[in-house]
Amino acid sequence: MTYLFSRSCPSHEEGRRLLVDAADAAGVTLALRDVEITSDAEAAERAFPGSPTYLVHGRDVAAPDPLIPHRMDTCRAYTRAGGSTGPLPDRALLVDALVAARDRIEEAA
Repeated sequence: MTYLFSRSCPSHEEGRRLLVDAADAAGVTLALRDVEITSDAEAAERAFPGSPTYLVHGRDVAAPDPLIPHRMDTCRAYTRAGGSTGPLPDRALLVDALVAARDRIEEAA
């Protein structure tokens, strides 16, 4: 699991706590890699859609808008239950992504 973030986005610490909470709910032990995006060049290289971004096996847990520019100082907007938008995804989205990843790993074993 990779957690991409920018310190310029005020929700990055809460986003990480949300991820740890979701992992606990999913019964998953995280092998977490925190990656701070520190430049626009790095944001472009990683196709960073904003902070925070959650990657499970290299795949974003939520399909980002392809028209969003890849910049270091971009805060992410997630569509939430009921159609609202917020700076963090619903906890259920992360739980589901982690459970699915765990199940894929167990099936491959």
